[in-house]
Amino acid sequence: MTIDFLERLKKTRGKFAFVATYEFDPQFFERRILSTPAFEGASVVVFVDSDRYSDILATGKQGSGFDRNYFVIPISRENGVFHPKLYLTIGDKQAFASVGSNNCTSAGTGHNFELISTVESTIGDNQSANAQLIASIFEQFERFSLEAGPVSKWLKKDIFDEARAAHPWLTNRGGGSQDIELLSSHASPLWPQIIARLTGQDITKVVLLAPFFDKKLRMVERIRALWPNAYIELISQSGYSNLPIKRFIALREELGNIELISATSHKVGRNLHAKALAFQTATCTYWLAGSANMSNAALAGGNSEACLWFSTKQNPAKALKQDELSFALIDPENFESGAIDERATKENESCGLELKSLVLTDEGDLLVAATIPAKTDDITLRIFKRAERLPTFSWKIDPAKTEFTLSLKDDDQAKFDQPAVGQLQSMIDGHEVKSSLCSVKQLPRLLRDRTGANTGGNRLQRVMESGDGLIEYVDALDGIDAAIDFMNNTTIRFNDNSHSPGGGGGRWRSRDPFSGDIPDHWEFGSSGGSVIELRDAIWAFVQRHIQMRLERHANRGNLGGLPNFLDIYRTVSRVLLAWHSRSINNEIVVPAPFVTRGLQEILTTMIGARGPTLIGAPGFARSIFDNLSADEHLVRTELNRLRVPALVRATVDEMIRVRALSLKRPIYDAWSQDKRAWVSDWIEEMQLALPSVADLEEIGMEFRLVA
Repeated sequence: MTIDFLERLKKTRGKFAFVATYEFDPQFFERRILSTPAFEGASVVVFVDSDRYSDILATGKQGSGFDRNYFVIPISRENGVFHPKLYLTIGDKQAFASVGSNNCTSAGTGHNFELISTVESTIGDNQSANAQLIASIFEQFERFSLEAGPVSKWLKKDIFDEARAAHPWLTNRGGGSQDIELLSSHASPLWPQIIARLTGQDITKVVLLAPFFDKKLRMVERIRALWPNAYIELISQSGYSNLPIKRFIALREELGNIELISATSHKVGRNLHAKALAFQTATCTYWLAGSANMSNAALAGGNSEACLWFSTKQNPAKALKQDELSFALIDPENFESGAIDERATKENESCGLELKSLVLTDEGDLLVAATIPAKTDDITLRIFKRAERLPTFSWKIDPAKTEFTLSLKDDDQAKFDQPAVGQLQSMIDGHEVKSSLCSVKQLPRLLRDRTGANTGGNRLQRVMESGDGLIEYVDALDGIDAAIDFMNNTTIRFNDNSHSPGGGGGRWRSRDPFSGDIPDHWEFGSSGGSVIELRDAIWAFVQRHIQMRLERHANRGNLGGLPNFLDIYRTVSRVLLAWHSRSINNEIVVPAPFVTRGLQEILTTMIGARGPTLIGAPGFARSIFDNLSADEHLVRTELNRLRVPALVRATVDEMIRVRALSLKRPIYDAWSQDKRAWVSDWIEEMQLALPSVADLEEIGMEFRLVA
């Protein structure tokens, strides 16, 4: 069955909550998961792959609550990656857990096709099979916590021991049913565990469902060696999977009785990220479903994976049937493999210099743990606030000490008012070397009393100030009538910092790109709000912000207003794209012509009109240049820093995509080429930097996933 994972998190109020994930998107987590009842007032611990953790810190994408409102614990693997996808929340009345293939990202939780097994138990029903399974998942999280370094003792005392004291059933488990088991490869590989459970079984068919495989298809070889007469079926998505086709063809010719099934999404852009291994017998099918790809690293190597083991009476074809997916036999020659390799552990580029842990205690001590190689000279520890390049603190460090304490003054403690990171810098063999970044775990915030807490903050205030979270806020309203009223009566605040003589300030803030379908709880209200009324309200919202906000900025031309302009630009663009992707009673809320016209009008407020009308509507950027003609370099720096070239390019790309899908026309026809030239010519005229691939991917993802 299809489930809405986020809706499910709204039905449980948690006191302790845990996540284990390979990929982690803090902005998405804070907007969509941390704000649910299951996580909002809970003590939260997130375990994430150490290399992905380093990527988050290196790109400054921690979010506002990273290691302040929730722990983020990096887990490293010597010969693999940390790859489980586990979610667990335990409250006074109910516990809920999931084991699946979904990373803690917008794509994993709202856009991809994922395979997720959920289980819940009423507190007090200690001996149920569900309670036993949830307790085993809790124990797995506890094992992860033992690898958290110096902060492990606080996790044990203040979270895991507290949870066990409040819920003795987490410790005093009965025998329980073993019909469903949690299998983990954190301590030992999955494959021997699978074989042990299939001893004596006559396996007639094996199905491998996954997006990623190893280059030699070692698991296919292992399966054929154990069950020489079994039919083997691989299911994957052409254009997304990395299935090595040449190797598949060679194995099929060598081993025989192997076929390939292509999975096709009915909605363009959705990827099949589900992972399952099925063993069919004459009486039932045994399943391994969870995080493991069908690769040697996942099933027999050094990855840490988490899966459920269970059996069904249904055969694999019936169990995997899904209304929005089609499965069909495909000639391997027609299968298109994506250029995606299963990630491996990164090489260490810091010559062994490692900042392993930074913990800020209630007493105002900063506890430091590091690995410092021999022949290290002139070593410095620097602490940076999130997204800042200049350090808040710096100290010279004794290279002989790998664990030490720095005592902070009261005023210094107060400077930890947002996420912070540390980095070591030293001279090794005459070369300057920097360690990877390490987040400061701020215990006074992390271990505070959360009774009555609302970590989601004032969401309406955030919407009114910047538009951030507007779509999610509307989704939480009672229905169409409430949405119509909100869109008709809401205008985002105008701010161009005209009182400030300084520059633009601000910075690009990543936004959660995910927007789901029409919420399940929506009903037509008492006045019978219609799709047309909702469409009119949305269009009025867009036009009001174009005329009263974006054009006002363009007329005034204050550089200080650029961040506010971009906030509103992104918001109204996302509103059009989100509601274009939604239907009520099979009627698209905002049809394509509204989207293409609206995006063109929004774009015009930034880059100006075309032809004779340019004089009357030069666009915001030209107005800024006119006002600051002696500081053109400053203006270009700000426009580049806030990714304006990438934003306008992404806007045109989405406009073209919507039109092409609606009219069933190619994306490179004359109309599309003209719109691309419009933006390219403007970027060249303004002498701005061409947008980077990374910027286009991030902004494009924000637009595409909302649609």
